Amino acid sequence: MAEDVENQIALQRVERPGEGQAVCFDLKSTIRLSTGTIVEITEQGFLACYQGQLRAWRNHCPHAGSPLDWNPGQFFSDDGTQLVCHTHGALFDPLSGDCLAGPCPRGLFPIELREEGCSVLVPESAPGVEA
Repeated sequence: MAEDVENQIALQRVERPGEGQAVCFDLKSTIRLSTGTIVEITEQGFLACYQGQLRAWRNHCPHAGSPLDWNPGQFFSDDGTQLVCHTHGALFDPLSGDCLAGPCPRGLFPIELREEGCSVLVPESAPGVEA
C-alpha cells in the first residue's frame, strides 16, 4: 500500500495487465441506502489494457449492480474490442466506459489511476454510491 501525500488518498499497487486483458482488485466503498443507512462494503474494481491504454473501472453493472465479468477476470468480448456485462450482455467502450448497447442508464464508473513503472496505483476506496 502506498499513500498519495498530496491528496491524502490511500493507494494500492495493481499489476499491469497485458494487452486485451484485465485484472481485478478490491475496492472499499460505502453505500447509502434509501433509508439513509450507510453500509461499508468491499467490492471489486478492474484494470483493463486496451490499445496500450490503461483504464480502471468499478466491477459494477450500471444497470443491475452485478459484477461485469462473465468468468472471473474476463471482461472483454470474444473479439476483444468491447467490455461485456455478463448479466444482460451490455457492451461498453474499453477506453471511455460509454455504454454502446444494452440496458445501461449510464456508462461504467471510472476509477482514477497512476502508472508507476510496471505497476499501477489505484485508490483503496471509491466514492460512495446511492442504492
